[in-house]
Amino acid sequence: MKGFIVVDRMNDVHFIDTDADFSRHVNKQALDQGLLNEDDIDWSTIESNIIMQQFSPLIMSQWYMIDTAKNPCSSITCENGFLFVFKHFSDLLIIAINGDGSETEDFLTRKCLVFIRLIQFLFGPVSQEIGRPMFTSKPVRWDFLRRILTTWVDLVNKEQAFLMEAVERLHVNQMLNEQCIELLRMGVISIQAAGEKHTQHALLLVNSKLLALYSNYSAYELNAADILCIIILMRELFPTNEKLEDLFSHSYSNKGMSVTSKPVETKVTDRYESAHEGLTEGDDSDDHEQYLSAVESPGVVVKPRMKSSGSSTTSSSNNSPDRAGARTPYPEVSESYYSSREEPTPDEVKDLIEEELAGLQENVLPTSRRRSRTVSEVEALRSKEVRLDSGKPSYSGRGRSRSCLEPHAMREEGSCGEETTQKRPVSCQENKDQVSSEFPAAETGLIKQTVFLTTPVCTYAPYQLHCQRIFPGMVLVVLSEMPLINQASRLVQVLQLLKELLNGSKDAVNCSQGQMVYDIINSQLVKILFSLKHATGHMQKLRNDVKSKWDSEELKTQILSFLEQVAGTDVPSSLERSLKFLRNKILEIFVYLYLNPRPLSEAMEVTMGEIRARIAKKLSDYREYLIVKAQRNITMTSYIVEFPGLIHFIYINRRTNQITAPSLNITSDVDATQYLKDKIWSKVPWMLQKLYAGCISITAREGDFHYSYFLWFEDLSGEPKVIQKPYQPDKNTPLPGILVGNFYRSLIQKCFPNSVPGSVQCNELFMMHVGLAPGHYIASQCRQLAAALWDTTGEAFTPINLL
Repeated sequence: MKGFIVVDRMNDVHFIDTDADFSRHVNKQALDQGLLNEDDIDWSTIESNIIMQQFSPLIMSQWYMIDTAKNPCSSITCENGFLFVFKHFSDLLIIAINGDGSETEDFLTRKCLVFIRLIQFLFGPVSQEIGRPMFTSKPVRWDFLRRILTTWVDLVNKEQAFLMEAVERLHVNQMLNEQCIELLRMGVISIQAAGEKHTQHALLLVNSKLLALYSNYSAYELNAADILCIIILMRELFPTNEKLEDLFSHSYSNKGMSVTSKPVETKVTDRYESAHEGLTEGDDSDDHEQYLSAVESPGVVVKPRMKSSGSSTTSSSNNSPDRAGARTPYPEVSESYYSSREEPTPDEVKDLIEEELAGLQENVLPTSRRRSRTVSEVEALRSKEVRLDSGKPSYSGRGRSRSCLEPHAMREEGSCGEETTQKRPVSCQENKDQVSSEFPAAETGLIKQTVFLTTPVCTYAPYQLHCQRIFPGMVLVVLSEMPLINQASRLVQVLQLLKELLNGSKDAVNCSQGQMVYDIINSQLVKILFSLKHATGHMQKLRNDVKSKWDSEELKTQILSFLEQVAGTDVPSSLERSLKFLRNKILEIFVYLYLNPRPLSEAMEVTMGEIRARIAKKLSDYREYLIVKAQRNITMTSYIVEFPGLIHFIYINRRTNQITAPSLNITSDVDATQYLKDKIWSKVPWMLQKLYAGCISITAREGDFHYSYFLWFEDLSGEPKVIQKPYQPDKNTPLPGILVGNFYRSLIQKCFPNSVPGSVQCNELFMMHVGLAPGHYIASQCRQLAAALWDTTGEAFTPINLL
C-alpha cells in the first residue's frame, strides 16, 4: 500500500503515484465521508480533489511548520501503521506514504530525494513542469514520471550498483574496449560533421551497466551521478526483462537436413521485426544461420521431439566460452510447425533431460536452485518446428525522431499486417521454432530528450540527449550541448539569488555590500537580455517584461533597503510581488530556451542511423558475449579459493564511483542465491546508516553469516591516510551515496579540512563471510582483497583513447 504525492502551498496537486491498494483505501474513506458517489468511483485511481480534501489538514500544518516554526516534521507514524515521510523542495511538498510496512523511513526519505534529483535532471530548476507542463499534457507527464520512479525502485531492488549508488562497468577484454571507444569517437565526429558542433559525450550501455564512454578533450567530465540518471532514463525507454537462464538460443545449419520438403498451409500473423533481422545489413553471417530463442510461446502447445541422427544441430551454448551465456530472446514470428517423425515417449524425454543436466556446471556460488532449461533441454522437448522467413529485411538508416515523453502506446514500431493464409514449400533446412518474447519490438527509432547535467560552471547545464537501441539490451547515448548553454549558468545564478531574497536567507550587510549583490544580479540580467535582443514572439515579450521590471528605480531602492535590514526581517509585500514576478518570468525564459521541443534535423537522423548500423555490424560478433557479461560481469568462483569463507563482497572506488561486485543471478524460484541477495539487501542499508552516524568500520554477525564494512582513505599513490578530524554529521550532510548529493566528498572535506581538493580519495568494501570468521582474519582478507581488486579494476586499467 504505497503512495507518492507532490503538492504546492495552495494545496494544488502536482503529481500523484499510488498503487491499487492505496487508491482503494483512500476512495473507501472518501465514500464513507460522502465525498464520492459509489457509481462514480474509479477504484484504481485517486482524483486530485479527493487528495486535497483528505490530506489538507496534514499538508497545511506541515507548511505552517516550514514557514513559521522553521522546524517541520520529517516523518509521521500513525496508529494504523501508516508511515508518512515529508520533504520540502522549492515551493513543493513531497509526501511519500507506506501502509503495509514494505518500505522503511530511510527508503522513503531516499525515494523523495531521488525523485527531486530526477526532476532536476529532466527539468532543471523548473520544478513546476511536473504538474504544469507547458509543452505536453499533464497525464502524459505524470505517466512518464511514474515510470521513471518505478524504474529507479526496480533498479534499487535488483542492481547492486543502484543499491550502493555507483557505476558498474562491464569488464571486457582490452581489444573490445578499444573498439567500442573508437566506434564512439567516430560517431561523435560524424555527428559534429552533421551539424551538432558541440557534441561532447557518447556512451554505450548494456542493460544497467556502462560498456564504454567517450568524451571530447574539451568537455567537462561526465558526473557519475548523471551517468546513473542516464541509465535510469534508458532503462525506462528501453526496458529489458530477460533472465540469464532465458538467454539461450541456437542456430540450425543446412548441413544434414535431408527431410523431403512438402507444401504446408501457413498462417502469417502480425509480427514485429526481430532484432537480428534489423541488424542484417552488413552482417557477414551466412543466410542459412538463424537465431532462435529458447523461450517457448505461452500460447502454443509444443510437441517434444527427438534429435534426428541425420541432422546436424549446433547449439550456441556449446560454442560459447560460458555455457550459461547465450543469445537474447528476440521477437520472432508466430508460425506453423512441421514434424518429420513420431513423438518420443515420456521416458525418452526424461532420459534426454537428465543427460543434458548431468553436463551442466554452475559458474556462481553453489546453490540448490532448480535451473531453467538449457538449449539442449528445450531441443529435446520440442517438436520439429518450421520458421517461415521470406528473406532478410534491410536496415533503414533513418529512424523516426520523437520525445521520450510520448506514451508507451505510441512507441510500438513493429510492422503489423492483416492475417492471411498462404501455401509455400517448407524445408527442414529452414529454422523450425515458434518463439514468443517478452521484449517489445526492437526500437530503431531515434529518441531525444533534454537533460540537465552538473558541471563545474553550471548546476543545470542543458544538453540534448539522443539515444537509439543497437540491439535488445544495448543502447547508444549521445550528449550535445544546447544552443545558448552559456546563458544557463547566468539564469541559474539569478534564480538562486532571487530565491534567497524571497526566503529571507541573508545576513545584514552595509550599503556597499548590498550594492554589490544588486550589481551581480544586474550584470547577469544585462548579459541575458542582450543575448535575447533578436528574440521574437513570446520570447520577446518575456524579455521586455523582465527588462521593464528590473529597470524600475523603485525595485532597486526596495532591494537595497531590504539587504541592509537585520537577518530574519520579513520581505515587504510589494518587494515580494516584484521578485516573484521576476523569478516566474525568468523561469519561463529558461523553459522556452531549453525545454521547448525542437524538430530534429534530417542530417542528424540519417547520421544516427548510420552510426547505429556501424556499431551493430562491428559488435555483432560480441552480441552474446556482452549479454552474458551484463548478467555475469564478475563471478565469485575466482575469489572463493583465495579467500576461504568469503561468499560475497562489494568494492567501490569513490574517486571514480565505480563498483566491483560478483553478480547475483536470480531465478523466479526461491533458492540459495535469492536468500543470499535478501541478506545483502537487508544489511547494506543498515551499515550505511551506521556510516552516516560516523562509523567507518562495522562488523555484525547474524546466524551463520558474518558481515563487515570498511571505509578508508588514501592519497593519490594509494597510501593510507589517517583522519585529521573526526566526522560529525549535520543536517546539511547528504545521505550516503551520490544521487542525492555526494556524501563521500562531504565526508573527505569534514575529515581532511586542510587537504587540497582531489588529493584524498576513499574506498568502500562490504564483505559477507559464512562460518566462523575472527576479526583479524576478516581485516587481513580486507587488505588482500582491496589490493587484488585495485590491481584489476584500478584507474590504471580504466580504458582511454590515446589517438
